Order: sequence, then C-alpha cells, then structure tokens
Amino acid sequence: MIKLNQKTIIILTPTAPYNFDGTIHKPSHFPSSDNVWKKGNYWITMLWQGKCLGLKFQNKGTVSKPKIEVIIYSKDVLPENYIKGLTTELEWRFNTQSDISEFNKKFRKDKFLCSILIRWAGVKPVAANSLYETLVIYIVLQNATVRRSVQMLENLFNQYGQKVEFDGKTFSTFWRPEDLDSVSEQELRDLKLGYRAKFLKRLSSQFAIGEIDEFKLREMTREEIKKEMLKLYGIGKASVEYLLFEDFYKYDALETIPPWEQKIMSKLLFDKPLVPTEKILQFFRKRYAGWEKLAFHYIWEDLFWKHKNQKIEWLEKEIRL
Repeated sequence: MIKLNQKTIIILTPTAPYNFDGTIHKPSHFPSSDNVWKKGNYWITMLWQGKCLGLKFQNKGTVSKPKIEVIIYSKDVLPENYIKGLTTELEWRFNTQSDISEFNKKFRKDKFLCSILIRWAGVKPVAANSLYETLVIYIVLQNATVRRSVQMLENLFNQYGQKVEFDGKTFSTFWRPEDLDSVSEQELRDLKLGYRAKFLKRLSSQFAIGEIDEFKLREMTREEIKKEMLKLYGIGKASVEYLLFEDFYKYDALETIPPWEQKIMSKLLFDKPLVPTEKILQFFRKRYAGWEKLAFHYIWEDLFWKHKNQKIEWLEKEIRL
C-alpha cells in the first residue's frame, strides 16, 4: 500500500459550457477500482512521468461558469515544472478547452436532443486514462459481458497494479506497458483473459518500445490517427472509432455501430427490436452533420443516467453486470 500524503492544489477553468458531472462520470462505463465518482467530486489514480498520483476533482463552478479544483496527492513534494506539465495533461484528458457551444445552440430545439440538452448541456467526452490504459479497457471489453470485463480488469489490477491510499480512500493503479512486456502470455491467460492475453501482450510491447506516441497522435488529422491506430494489434475499426471520439475529441466520428449499440439505438430512435446499422448511421448523418458522434453520446449517456436513477428493465437485461 502506497500512502499519498503530499497535497498540491491547481485550478482548471474549462471553456463553457462544461457540465462537470456529465463530463467526468459516464454511467454507461463499467466500474473499476482506480476511480470513483460522487456528485460534484471525482477521484482517480494516475501514473505520470514515473510518479504515482491520486487526483481529487471538485466542482467549484457552474455549466456557464465552470471551475474545477484539483487536489493532487503524491508521495513526495512535486517540482513546479512537473505540476505545470501535469496541468496541461489534465486539461487535455478532461477536455477543458474544446468549445461545443455551437452544438448546444444548433440542436436545442431538436426533437431528440432538446430535453436532453436541458438536463445535460455542456457534456463532453473525456480521456481520463492514458491511451494505453484506455486500450487495455477496450481489450477486456471484447466479446464479454460487463461482469466478465470487470473481473478481468480487477485481476490485472491485483496482479500488476498497486494499491494507493489518499483522501481516506483506497484505489488501484494501472501499470506501465513495460511491466506486461516482460511477462508471458500464459501468465496473462492464467488471469482468465482468454485470447485477449495475446492482444494485451502485443499491445504492451508496442507501447513499451515506443511504437505509439500518444502526444504526436493528438496533433494528427482524423485519417492519420485511424491509420496509426489500426497498426495496433487486436484493435479494430469499432475501437478506433471510440478512440477518435473519447481520446481525440473528433465529434463527427461515427462510422460503425456495434451490435449492442445497434439494439439499444433501434429501440430508442425507432421503437423497433432491430433496424439496420446503415439506417441508424443515416439518421445521425442527416440530422447532426458534423456532430454525429456527440449527438449519439448525448442520447446514449442520457439513457444510462436514467437507468442509474431508476432501473430500466429492458436495458438491465442488455447490460448484465
């Protein structure tokens, strides 16, 4: 157990509109022991430049005048230049600088979005984890129930991560790609990862040798990012599309719809058990051109917020947590 007792406070000032809870917490995502959300507060662990950190985000503003206080917990006192670099990284990961005011204005009277925007104006995607960590999550999500995905990630945390304590709470941390580069595929299979062990092993090796540079990717065009991401072992088109939206903030990145999402959107948009994916794609392209994936995100997350507050039986059967 690592105790993080040193505290440093920084302030983030996002571009309005910025909905703290709707941006920071995504109820459609499965729970994991490296983070926890409570209205107005968010705790998460982070590995940054060789240091293990605990972060506590507190909402100190409003949607129209956003302000976030971040308490950085560390084992040792952090140098000023380190804090400066970390602040820049947090601004990226929590998407504080992009401006979606046009989206809110353009679709405030839209049949499907008007009531959602009243509740959730200012919601943005966030890349709370590093690119490598996000890809680990995508791998454990492949062809698995949510319950199974949770079990696989927690097995990995327990074997290769660390336990840290800060702000009176205990969390898991991720590990470095190098840590998994040195283990055997069989060792990963023993954690009940199945065929995903091979994907995780190869992916970790690619990051360990520097084949992928997350920071250069942020400067690339959408097509350049797609080309680079498809070089990653075990990462397909659907995963790349998630990355374009959730990690690189391409708000129009909607080209594929996985079967699970197809079923749910069929019911939400057309009140039918299943409609062709192309029909769903055309719906978003025609109605929300330039903002297709962000519109999809609002409709999707609004459903899961409703489910969080009052269980939706048909959705519960699909989630199987």
